[in-house]
Amino acid sequence: MAVRNYDEYVFADAYITSFAKNLMSWNDMIRLASCKNLQSAETVLQEFGYRESEELSGGDIDGFIKREQESLHDMIYSTVPSHEELAVYFLPSDYHNVKVCLKSEFLDMEPPEYMLMATGLESSRKTAGMIKERNYAFMPPEMKQAVAEAADLFGRGGDPQEIDIIMDKACFSQIADAAEKSGDDFLIGFVRLQIDINNIKSFMRLRQIGKAWPFFQKVFLEHGNISSRLLVAAYEEPYTQIAEKLEPYGFKNVMAEGGRSISETGDFSIFERLCDNCLMEYCRKAKYETFGPAPIAGYLYGKMTELSNLRVILTGIFIGSGQEQINEKLRDPYV
Repeated sequence: MAVRNYDEYVFADAYITSFAKNLMSWNDMIRLASCKNLQSAETVLQEFGYRESEELSGGDIDGFIKREQESLHDMIYSTVPSHEELAVYFLPSDYHNVKVCLKSEFLDMEPPEYMLMATGLESSRKTAGMIKERNYAFMPPEMKQAVAEAADLFGRGGDPQEIDIIMDKACFSQIADAAEKSGDDFLIGFVRLQIDINNIKSFMRLRQIGKAWPFFQKVFLEHGNISSRLLVAAYEEPYTQIAEKLEPYGFKNVMAEGGRSISETGDFSIFERLCDNCLMEYCRKAKYETFGPAPIAGYLYGKMTELSNLRVILTGIFIGSGQEQINEKLRDPYV
């Protein structure tokens, strides 16, 4: 059963997707990457709805991106009729903030403001307060349990990686539950694909550094389409063989091309770009949905990807990277 009737999304769908006309295409990004400096880049960006930016004028690319991310979050958050259904996009920021707060506490310091994200379901200040005061009354049960477990394990072993593992598992479990409760096929498929991609990335990295498969089982995220049994059984196999096993899940090309690049160069950039493009290919289906959370979710992911691409382009311009170097790092856009 969906949380809300799709008719309740009519206004939000129309309003939010009206901004899709300003999204940048591949050619638009290539044009931006050809700019000689941030001033000329800012002029191009204004053609796509970006405002004048004091941050860019001062070379503060991170500040510019963070402001745009927060603006996007605030626009979506204040317009949609239900936050629960889009928790799959907002919750990771909340869990990120919890990790920052826990690690800061264990280092006996205040959470650095620049590391906190204002794009979650809760304000970063509220999250920091809950962690500091150990007052979890307004914290979701999954998060509350994960915080207690992470604090206990870190207290006994002192390994900050345990915090990441526990919080990531709780995060994806909660967003998978939120997607299922929404009853929306697009959101359910998005979360399952996202979990599969995270598991495949962990599989490739741990395998490449020679980590034993029991550790992979420890970090494996449930609720995806690909079972841990399949990946563990393939842990010692060549990438071409693994690619065949992953074909039914849509990852044959990702594993074949990405695996070859890793084998030849040890570089994960091509593999990770293929993974991200796979997720974008799925999200583009939302353009053909009319009502419900899917059109909004598709635009949101498309805009988030655009901002990630802008970070790459603007940083490249700022440090004087060649256009080819910039282009090869870009992810496929939504349009």
